[in-house]
Formats: sequence, structure tokens, C-alpha cells
Amino acid sequence: MYVTEWQETKSVWLRWPSREDIWPEQGRAVQAELLALIAALTTRQVPVNLQFGAADEARLKDQLGIDSSIEQRFLTLQCVEFGEVWLRDCAPFIVRSDGGQAAAYAYDFDGWGGIDDHVAADLSARDWLIQQLNLPTMQRDMVLEGGAVHHDGEGTALICTGSILYRQANHGLTAAELATELQVALGIDKVLTLPGRLNADETGGHIDNLACFIAPATVVVAATQDPSHPDYATCRRVVDFLQHARDAKGRALTVHTLPLPRSPRLSAAESAAIAHRPGIRKRIAGMALMASYVNFLRIERPDKKLIVLPSFGLPTDAQAQHQMQTLLPEHEVLLIPARSLLVGGGAWHCASFVEPA
Repeated sequence: MYVTEWQETKSVWLRWPSREDIWPEQGRAVQAELLALIAALTTRQVPVNLQFGAADEARLKDQLGIDSSIEQRFLTLQCVEFGEVWLRDCAPFIVRSDGGQAAAYAYDFDGWGGIDDHVAADLSARDWLIQQLNLPTMQRDMVLEGGAVHHDGEGTALICTGSILYRQANHGLTAAELATELQVALGIDKVLTLPGRLNADETGGHIDNLACFIAPATVVVAATQDPSHPDYATCRRVVDFLQHARDAKGRALTVHTLPLPRSPRLSAAESAAIAHRPGIRKRIAGMALMASYVNFLRIERPDKKLIVLPSFGLPTDAQAQHQMQTLLPEHEVLLIPARSLLVGGGAWHCASFVEPA
């Protein structure tokens, strides 16, 4: 069974952002957000492994040296070359057998359908990570990103089709073939395919922006009550679909919502500070940024349970935090700024990999 979201957390893996063709001013603003996340985790004694490229070593260590908010004993630096910070999408899927043996399932990666040409570096970093985890590896011959599948730990998965079935690299993969793959490899007995995707999602449709399980048979969905919102119709279809769905055990789902804000826009100053080049999606002034509170990081430890929600500097930030705290009272729900992180296309779930114990 695919276990990453539900197993006890051993550590959280993150990557240091610095690419000038993605981030304004080589990532200074998003680096500050990442340091805030690392401080929040390490002060709560959650181990963090931070990957960085060799060219960033001196500046990174400089910044860490003057940041007294980080508990250095819970932070391990890992020098490895990678493509971009979205570790979730090119990391292995960790699967544990009925006998308790863990294995790493290594799916292919195509730079989100070709919008980033650093694919080889991300695949190399994936293989490096598997070696660090010291797990047997199962190579899988299809593109499947970590942000494309959410599951309940009991055999039911949520997906959007766009980032899986409609990928050219998957060569006409059918829904039936996908269901078989998820069952055989990840132990998923039932796939709930949501009807639609959010407009600002540049991945083709990742479920981790739209909906996820917060407990077996309990789902939280990004939704808006504003009929003028560009995702209003999609949200209504998804909520209706889930309210009538059954999971792998035949249970009806309890459906909760989190507010879906209107997408922030990339500013002219941000766009001008990015070194645009061929081979990477151009980030144009005024483009919509994918802001979703569903894109959160979940950490399960014996002494500490955390939900790290992205915050965007919007009035809905506090509302989302309050709602999630009510839904998961045994967790501490944190708001960590992620407005600058959105420039690259994702939030805290996308930017992290949770290593299970």
C-alpha cells in the first residue's frame, strides 16, 4: 500500500530555490519563505533534509549561519544537483507490503508535460534520493507525479485525469490501464476521478490543488461560493461528485471545503526579474498563480502532528486555518507564507517529500 501521507514521518525533504529562469532575483523572496518553513519544522523537532546545488552552498550556509530561528541539530544539508524545488512530483512513491517491507516505486517524469527542460537532473536526483533511503527500487514505465494522486491509506485514491491520461509521454494510457497500474503498484483498489481541474494549475491538473483525504472516507475540497470565480462551476461539480461517491470499502464520503481564493497575479516587477529563456514556461506579468490551501504539508509524528497550510497574504488565510484546525483538532495547523512560492507553480505539498519511518 502507498503509505507516504499516512505513515509516521521520519523526516521532511525540501529543496533550495535559486534558478533565475523561475524565480525573480534568483529566488530571494521564496528562499525567505522556505527558511520560515524550516524554522517552523526544526523548532518542533521535525528533522529536515535540505537539498541544494553546489553553486548555492556558500550563500546558503551564509544565510543559515545568521538565521537563529532554525534549530540546526534537526537540519541536514544534502548537496545534490536537481531541476526544480517541486520534489513531490519527481520523488519515488514509497509502498509498504503487508509484511511491512518498504520499496521505492520510481515513475518517469517529463517536466510537467514539457514546461521545464531540467528533466534529466530531476530524474538523477530521484535516483540519488532512493539510494539515500536505501530501499529496493521498482521502475515503472509511465509518468506519474506525486501531486497527481491523493489516497486515504485504505485503498481509495483521488485523481484528476489531465496530468496523467492526457500526457503525451504516457502514449494514450486509458483510464482502465491507469486503474490497473495503481492497483498493482500502489495497492489502490478504487480510483475516484474528479470532473475537472483548476484554471491556474499549470501541471495539467494536480489533485493536490483541488481535493484530498484528511481521514478515511473524509475529504476536503477547495471551493468557492462566488459565481463569478473562474473555478466556480468546477468546484460545484467536484463537490457534487464526491457527495455521491463511495470509497473502496463502500462508504459514503464526508465532504468539507476550504476557501478557494481568486488567483493572485504575477506582477510586472516579478516577471521582469525572471531571466526568461526557451525550454521553460515563460512567466508573464498578469498570469494567474495557483493558490490553494489544499496544497498543504501533513506531518505525523508520535509527539507532534502538524498541518502546514500555505498563506498568501489574503483574508481567507485565517479562515482556512480556522477551518482546518476545527477539522483536525489533534494537529497543530500552521500558516507559512507561500505567495512567492506560487510564482514557480505550487505550494508546500508540491515542494516537499515526506520520508516515512
